[in-house]
Amino acid sequence: MLEILFLLLPIAAGYGWYMGRRSIRQKQKRSRKQLSRDYFTGLNFLLSNESDKAVDLFISMLDVDDDTIDTHLSLGSLFRKRGEVDRSIRIHQNLIARPSLTNEQRDIAMMELGKDYLAAGFYDRAEEIFLNLVQQDDHSEEAEDQLIAIYQVTKDWLKAINIIKSLKRKRQQSLKHLCAHLYCELADEQTDPDLKFKTLTLALKQDSDCGRALLNLAKLYLAQQDIGRSKEMLHRLKKADIELFPEALTIANQAYQAKADQQAYRELLHEAILTGAGASVAITLAQHMIEQGDVQDAEKLILDGLYRHPTMKSFQHLMKMQLQQAEDGQAKKSLNMLAELVEQQIKFRPSYRCLECGFPSHTLYWHCPSCKSWGTIKRIRGLDGE
Repeated sequence: MLEILFLLLPIAAGYGWYMGRRSIRQKQKRSRKQLSRDYFTGLNFLLSNESDKAVDLFISMLDVDDDTIDTHLSLGSLFRKRGEVDRSIRIHQNLIARPSLTNEQRDIAMMELGKDYLAAGFYDRAEEIFLNLVQQDDHSEEAEDQLIAIYQVTKDWLKAINIIKSLKRKRQQSLKHLCAHLYCELADEQTDPDLKFKTLTLALKQDSDCGRALLNLAKLYLAQQDIGRSKEMLHRLKKADIELFPEALTIANQAYQAKADQQAYRELLHEAILTGAGASVAITLAQHMIEQGDVQDAEKLILDGLYRHPTMKSFQHLMKMQLQQAEDGQAKKSLNMLAELVEQQIKFRPSYRCLECGFPSHTLYWHCPSCKSWGTIKRIRGLDGE
């Protein structure tokens, strides 16, 4: 009898192991079925616009399987894009509260929560999160960008500059264009001319080709009656950012008229035209030539420009020149009517457009209201522009 018991023991052990494995497989199978059923139910809630129920269900599912973390991150991002920031915050806060998350997963969840706070307008909370992320040795550039974006929204220009200066040298070089504009914004807030000069000089140290800084310095030097330095800034602007040169025409006129240096003024405008300054500069030079009595040369200048780059502006100015020389009669009336129609067309058309996103505007913005890029809004080129 004892021998039979010893023989049955391995059989009993094997049977127990088999039943245990079978029980585990059945439990896993039921768990997967329940998980799939819950996801299907959650999707139905979303499609039925019952977002609250869907959020509750997905959060409860988090406790079932850690593999759903990526799904929850995607879901939170989806809610934020739809404008349902409160739900996105809820999901990401629940993720961060999980003790089983790895450091990398927690950092990703913190990044998403910071974006939620930024979208909701809680800039102080978002700033705190991104500051903590930036202080980590292995932080991403996205954390830096988000922190700088917060300071741009809140107009804390100096804080944004200090963040850029704290970055690695290579990263600083990639942001020098932005940093120069931040210094220009800081200069615009200064009331002391000396501080304006100092801040704009710092902008040029960041980006020697910053057209905005050169333009503002030319204006400041002119106001201080330092005509020589104002002219120097104008020549630097012509080389650094020719598309911005039309914005400096009033400054150029005043600077050169102050010294009655007509020939140098004409040479500056002519060089700018050859560099590609556009129709506005050509029209300004033509008007100056007419004032000096060079009507034929002025007309030739406009005609040559029309042949090379036809624009509505140049066409309108040519008609005005022809009207001054035309005799009274039906032809002059028709020409005058056509000139007025072209003028109205020019007024309704935007003068500027962002090179990044295409945002149209009648005013020059240094910071694009649409895509938030700096220095990308330029005068429109082509038939309707320069």
